[in-house]
Amino acid sequence: MVKRSFRSHSCQHLALLVAISGALAFHAFREVARLRSEVNDGLWQSEQRFHSLQSRVQFDFERRRLLLGIRDAILKTRPKVGPVRAYELATLVLEASEKFPSVDPLLLVAVGIVESGYDIGATSHVGARGLYQIYPSTGRLLARELGWEFEEESLHDPVRNTEMAACYLNLLGAAYNDVEMILAEYNGGPLNAGYFRANAEKLAGETRDYVPRVIAVYERLGREIGRTVPLASARNAAFEEAESSTVASAAPPRARRKIGGE
Repeated sequence: MVKRSFRSHSCQHLALLVAISGALAFHAFREVARLRSEVNDGLWQSEQRFHSLQSRVQFDFERRRLLLGIRDAILKTRPKVGPVRAYELATLVLEASEKFPSVDPLLLVAVGIVESGYDIGATSHVGARGLYQIYPSTGRLLARELGWEFEEESLHDPVRNTEMAACYLNLLGAAYNDVEMILAEYNGGPLNAGYFRANAEKLAGETRDYVPRVIAVYERLGREIGRTVPLASARNAAFEEAESSTVASAAPPRARRKIGGE
């Protein structure tokens, strides 16, 4: 009886030890899994922070490069503004294009170069004013769009004139999504834009010259600053398509140049 009791107790103790060992092993396994999950989460979060920081650094670098390129373009156009003022005007261009992301800052600069040569005090013979030559009537509508009180003197304010121009290009881009048509209406209003689309004889000579001038400056800025401006490729593709699909006697249609190469 003693031997049987001893064996029974030994088996019970062994079973208890096995159960305790199993419980400890299961707890250890769960703890290792938890720690591994925490480590993986920590690594993932660190990787995400690194990529976010890397993207931010890259964005800041590209923005800085674009800012300095625009500054140099303004300074080259109007040396008397000086590097500090040119930098300020370039900053206004970037801030306006960031407020209206559909507006390419280089297109805005090209408009400013052709419209006024970056002369803040410029006034045309028909009353357009400021850096981007905005008419008072147009300025009044744009001020309403931007939620401002309009004063004609504000057209010579580079901050407001720049933002009005970007707002105007943004509105025209929503209507046309075609750089040529945007520029045609910017320069000559909706009637001239219609004449431009139809290549009509009634098109104002100023608008006929203005559109290719701005586009030429736009493409040049893209080459100088190293930023893709898809106008040339879009134009070539359009003419190649026209030549292959029309008879030899038919003139190829004017290429449509869309914002962002869409």
